[in-house]
Amino acid sequence: MLNNYFELEKRGSNVRTEIVAGITTFATMAYILVVQSSMMADAGMNPKGVMIATALMSGIFTLMSAFYAKVPFALAPGMGSNAIMAYSIVATGQATWQVGVGMFVVTGAILVLLTLFKVREDMVRVMPKNLKVGIGAAVGIFLARLAVVNGGYVQKDFSDLGDLSQPGVQLAFIGLAIALVLNYLRIEIKGKPYQIRGAYLISILLTTVIGIFMGVVKVPSSIVSFDLRAISEVAFQADIRGVFTLANIPILIFFLFSDFFSTMGTSLGLAGKAGMLDENGNFPEISRVFLTDAVGTSVGGMFGITNVQTYVESAAGIEAGGRTGLTAAAAGVMFLLSMFFSPLFLMIPSAATSPVLILIGASMLEVLKGVDFTPIEWTPLALMLLTTAFTGDFVLGVALGVIVHVLISLVQYVFTMDRSKIPTVGTFLMAAIMSIKFFV
Repeated sequence: MLNNYFELEKRGSNVRTEIVAGITTFATMAYILVVQSSMMADAGMNPKGVMIATALMSGIFTLMSAFYAKVPFALAPGMGSNAIMAYSIVATGQATWQVGVGMFVVTGAILVLLTLFKVREDMVRVMPKNLKVGIGAAVGIFLARLAVVNGGYVQKDFSDLGDLSQPGVQLAFIGLAIALVLNYLRIEIKGKPYQIRGAYLISILLTTVIGIFMGVVKVPSSIVSFDLRAISEVAFQADIRGVFTLANIPILIFFLFSDFFSTMGTSLGLAGKAGMLDENGNFPEISRVFLTDAVGTSVGGMFGITNVQTYVESAAGIEAGGRTGLTAAAAGVMFLLSMFFSPLFLMIPSAATSPVLILIGASMLEVLKGVDFTPIEWTPLALMLLTTAFTGDFVLGVALGVIVHVLISLVQYVFTMDRSKIPTVGTFLMAAIMSIKFFV
């Protein structure tokens, strides 16, 4: 039955390979259970409830990816949006976490409509190419900046290194060393290079174990728990009405475009790796992937988590031989099982997760190799990256990048009278919307 439904033989795979690939994918993604609950705890949410909700939503929509889209892609709350919600929205007092998750309910609903009316592909032309490609780098800078502070590597004002006399800071540096070794270690066997699967997760676990002996980590009395009351404290708390304020509109727009471009880029990249593109380089199942992502974001917001999106770590499962939805099914089941082990995940300290966030942030800079480095095209992106790095305000960086792009394009048109330099109506509209950031 599984062979027929997922067309295993047609894809050159089998049940054993697909299940192993799914578990491999889960191993590379499981860190999100820790990171998501840790960040949302900083936003004032119940970490146990967030962890359960994260596992539940990741499991359900990874299974939707398996049985509806029939692709070996796993989904979970996206890195970047969780940090922005916790530290750029809630921590600054701009909105409550209830309004924050409400933004994702609204974002997902909009994306569902855009997907059903088949307009998401047209939206790709609205944002300038360089900003579209480079937005992942800005998110990476934002994540790394937060991680070095939360891990205690530097003072909060970046004036000096952290207090190395503190065991927690010492543990963070140990964790960074472990993460670097595990993530970049390559072992050659019979002339073929291999890397460690689940390096992020292993790094977190090893650092946590070391933290126990250093007195930084406390071992819970029980490792098995499923507290429905905890999830009730975060689920169905979204404040939809509070979303629609002038101050929140730029953030809502950012979440909308970030989710769209991230899913599009990741899906095409994974499909290419899995050999799922057609002769014209198109991905026939992308509309189903889009819909899974959109529904997941909206429903996930209702359950108290940030946007649900396709994870690039799915490439680990594809590398392990996964070619069908059965890979995603195995990963989804693993996420559902993890709901019952919340105490084990919640004992993990920020000293263990911060190194992983630093490396994830650094890896996201890779997208810059795909940008146009000519001065005129590079300047708006550079301003977006620098603004994010120096202010820690990602939304401000994106807003400035879009506005400067429009201004440079208009100057080009005035001096060259080349009508191709005139920004599209959509770009003008986006710049106008993002400019609200400077007045609220």
